[in-house]
Amino acid sequence: MKALLKVEHTALFYALFSAQVWAAEAAPAKSWVLAADYQYRGTDAVSHSGGVTGEFGRARSGLELIYQQADRAVDLEWYRYANRFSGNIAGTDRSYGDTTDVMITGFRQWDWNQKYGVQLIYALEFAAEEGVSLGSSHRWGLGAAARWRPDAETDVALGVLLEDRFEDSILPIPYVKATWRPCKHAEVELRATGLQNGLIVRGFLTEDRATTVDFTVAYETLSFGLKDGSYGSRAVAIGEVPLRVGVTQFLEKSGTWFVRGSAEWVAYARHSFKHDGETQGSFQPGANWGVAARVGARF
Repeated sequence: MKALLKVEHTALFYALFSAQVWAAEAAPAKSWVLAADYQYRGTDAVSHSGGVTGEFGRARSGLELIYQQADRAVDLEWYRYANRFSGNIAGTDRSYGDTTDVMITGFRQWDWNQKYGVQLIYALEFAAEEGVSLGSSHRWGLGAAARWRPDAETDVALGVLLEDRFEDSILPIPYVKATWRPCKHAEVELRATGLQNGLIVRGFLTEDRATTVDFTVAYETLSFGLKDGSYGSRAVAIGEVPLRVGVTQFLEKSGTWFVRGSAEWVAYARHSFKHDGETQGSFQPGANWGVAARVGARF
């Protein structure tokens, strides 16, 4: 896909960098993106936690390197999550320590003509709690999609992904990504991949698309391998519903350096602890807020 398979780093296929980064009309020879970012989530009380009480919050920092051509892309990410537990929940089997996430995702596309093409989509992730081997905590995804571009304003991809998740079975997941551009100043994107479902609306405030404002409503997921519990190996599966507003700004006419800031309200989140596909415990933090900043360059 020309506008990558982006999913804002909260899921296995939420890994390719945001289409906003490609909005500014820079030289097509710039195939690389390098970016660093930081995200902070507020702290709130937990519920549905098996009788224990306390609060949860987190922060995230990381780096991302992308290589993109019209018919292919590869995205390498490294992220570190600092998880904050306090109160009686800290130190129980409803909590966990800092986590590391390393992921490579990408696609390869073959065009039949200007309207039709097929894609191979792949991903490999290593994600685990501190003290757990990354090598033993991995998951992968592999799938294919058909792409249809009936006109310059419409781009649709439909396919199926096979996903191997931590402490769960291999699942076939439908993949849908549709983009509509009603005018040169706006873009609407729908995603339904099982791991990330939502709607993104982008507005381009300048003729050269150097300034982009976006609004996202989505259901996003994360998953990490954890230290063994009383019932054996386990993983945490996190589902969240954020409402996010962001601004991306290129800093000079060449479209090289950019900054992005965003604010979000996480209306719903649930952390489920899995073993062999079964939930062994869970908790829900209250609705809270978050902010994020990113700086990077294309070259």
